Amino acid sequence: MKKIISDCDGVLLDWCFAFDVWMREQGYVRLPNTDQYFEQAKRYGIPETEALEQVHRFNETGVLGFIPAYKDSVEYVTRFAREGWRFDVITMIGKDKFAHKLRQANLRHLFGDVFDFIYCAGDFTKPKREILKERYEGKDYIWVEDRIDYALQGAEIGLKTYVMDWPYNRSETTLPRVSNWKELYDAAH
Repeated sequence: MKKIISDCDGVLLDWCFAFDVWMREQGYVRLPNTDQYFEQAKRYGIPETEALEQVHRFNETGVLGFIPAYKDSVEYVTRFAREGWRFDVITMIGKDKFAHKLRQANLRHLFGDVFDFIYCAGDFTKPKREILKERYEGKDYIWVEDRIDYALQGAEIGLKTYVMDWPYNRSETTLPRVSNWKELYDAAH
């Protein structure tokens, strides 16, 4: 079976854009020249606990049902699917069951019936290692992730791992990188 396991935010969906819009609505101003930081505390100049609280709040809002697609993801996921590829999503947005339903509905709305499995229940501050190992160890699947720690966890269990390139992850690994879904498509063919 041809399978791609994908993270969601920063890979399939443009979480950063949606979060920035939502934060502006909450009265926060993102600091200039902060693209190189993954931590929202550094992007907004706020304490880490406040930043984590805002991320948790955001991940439990209705916005999750409307986050736009990331770059060319719709076009190339569709191409992959036409060639018989199937997709699983491993995303860590917390425990809120309604947020999970919104996330799943948004993915299906944008990409169609291409998903066999969508896992949302994890805490984004925790590893993905166990869910990846349990479901995919020993499988010859592609794993696409923007967070280096999660990317490495997939590589450790033998997945063909690609890092979706972002300014915040550029100096942290030697894993293969793609800057968009076209590059992933080309790498897989």
